[in-house]
Amino acid sequence: HQNNTMENTAYLMRQNQSLLYAKSAEAFFSELLIQDANNAGGVDHLKETWAQPMPPFSIEEGSVSGRLLDESGKFNLNNLTNGEGIVNEDAKSWFERLLVRVGLPAELSQAVIDWQDPNDEPTGPMGAESSYYEGLDPGYMAANTKFHRIEELKLVRGFDGKKFDLIAPYISALPENSKLNINTASPLVLASMDEKLDIGAIERELQTRQQNLKFFQNVDELWQLNAFSAVDSQKKNQVNSLIDVKSSFFQAQIEVVLNNRKRQFTSA
Repeated sequence: HQNNTMENTAYLMRQNQSLLYAKSAEAFFSELLIQDANNAGGVDHLKETWAQPMPPFSIEEGSVSGRLLDESGKFNLNNLTNGEGIVNEDAKSWFERLLVRVGLPAELSQAVIDWQDPNDEPTGPMGAESSYYEGLDPGYMAANTKFHRIEELKLVRGFDGKKFDLIAPYISALPENSKLNINTASPLVLASMDEKLDIGAIERELQTRQQNLKFFQNVDELWQLNAFSAVDSQKKNQVNSLIDVKSSFFQAQIEVVLNNRKRQFTSA
């Protein structure tokens, strides 16, 4: 029994130590972002210091490593409605095109909006409120509030299993309405602005720009690229209200190895 207690104590101390190291790494990343905000002049891109992985640094009995991921380069699920549950039609259209790009039906947007909005009226034939979810086994209620984590989408009608995996890399669940950073967004998310866009052309043009260390200084520069020339002025106006060239939300992924045991921490 005594031995057991000592082992447990050692384990808890290791857990606490790991957490402390993770907190130190988090503080390091916070400092990086503060420096970036002071120096970057309102533009964030993936060649900046904050976007480079933190090389593992040695600690007694192990190492700490980590990286910052930009959450502003993904489609924010919480842009679909405002605080009162009123639908943002421009965001909804973009999300529906994103669903189609990854191979899902556009109508699934209805269930995502119903999950967030405060009422119990389905948005359309593919919508789903608590009455739908209560009929499942086991049953549960719709959240009727904003998403806190993208994993909640797995509970929403139409996003079970592999379907969630298709959309997951391209979405975020940020605490407030936010704009998408075109400097850090993937070609697929950018291609979802308009069904006419060719993802291959976007990939090639962005790759060339990045190799030449060229990044968007303002939103208008995006529309000057050949790959985006097919977008008409009405669509541009819809999209312009949803995009930016800087990021406001990041996620730190930190790995602590202590005594050959690996622990991973994520903080947003």
